[in-house]
Amino acid sequence: MNIKTSDHKSHETGDSSKSAGTAPRTRKYFSKRFLAFSIKIIVAAAVMILLIKRVQGEEIISAFRSARISLIVLALLLLIPNIYLQFFKWRYLVRLLKPDVANREIIQSLFAGFTFGFITPGRLGEFGRAFFIKDCSWVKLLGVSAIDKLFSLSIVIFWGAIGLIFFIGRRLDVYTFVPMIVFIIIALMVIYYILLHPSVIKSFLYSINIILPFREKIKLLMSSLDNFHKPQAFRLMFLNFCFFCVFLFQYCLLASAFETTYFPLTFLALSSVMLVKSMLPISIGDLGVRESAAVFFLGKIGLAESTAFNASILLFIINLVIPSLIGLVLVLKYRLIFVKNSNN
Repeated sequence: MNIKTSDHKSHETGDSSKSAGTAPRTRKYFSKRFLAFSIKIIVAAAVMILLIKRVQGEEIISAFRSARISLIVLALLLLIPNIYLQFFKWRYLVRLLKPDVANREIIQSLFAGFTFGFITPGRLGEFGRAFFIKDCSWVKLLGVSAIDKLFSLSIVIFWGAIGLIFFIGRRLDVYTFVPMIVFIIIALMVIYYILLHPSVIKSFLYSINIILPFREKIKLLMSSLDNFHKPQAFRLMFLNFCFFCVFLFQYCLLASAFETTYFPLTFLALSSVMLVKSMLPISIGDLGVRESAAVFFLGKIGLAESTAFNASILLFIINLVIPSLIGLVLVLKYRLIFVKNSNN
């Protein structure tokens, strides 16, 4: 009896020592996360303050007063096809892993991803939507979510590269310009060949998996590609291209609401903005980075700084703030799936 009691006490002591050791690590982890989050908020705020000082608040307000409301409303209405395309993409990918997933579950996870993406640079928090799908490996869901991100980024890189060549390439001499064009073309061809031939990615990842840490987790992550083949790759690329066009059209409409624009040049300028924003994920919601890039590139085609700033802020509100607020309601209403499972 005494032995059992002592064993029980030693067991409790062991548990308490484990929890005591875990607590500092947990606090340290959250302290680092909070520090990183705070720095990104400070970066966003600092850049926005500098931008407003440069553009001047009076010009911003004056541009809003003379804006064409009809074009702003049209850009707002385009949020519907914007979100629908994201819903359709996410449902398409999830059904490769869970064919019977309900639309309601897809919507909840999608909007939750908007909320988590809003507070992270590069919208990386959108990967959190994987935790809102029941009865499906979250590791595999992270895999298909990463695939979606890669395909979306490839579209931005393609059009952004064309925009950068147009705006920056003209200043370069032929001996610099031609090699740059050749390099960009070859790089884009390699990227698109790999993305549109998933078997190449799978073969490469499986061949190096033996030297990677956490091999079992990585193997499970790679298994998300088991049902993703060439036809699925082409379909996903097309869906991401449609989404990019809707997004850029919204941006162009918002710029046109403040000033008369020439659509092809505006499209190229804003494509460059999206590329720069994607390459510099240093602030919350990319706030400040997008606006600064817009001021630079739209200025190259003769648009006022206030036009670039106002269009970017409105795009931020329409495409990020509104969906994130809806997602916040869903996050508060529905607990994370892994929390539910832990309570069962």
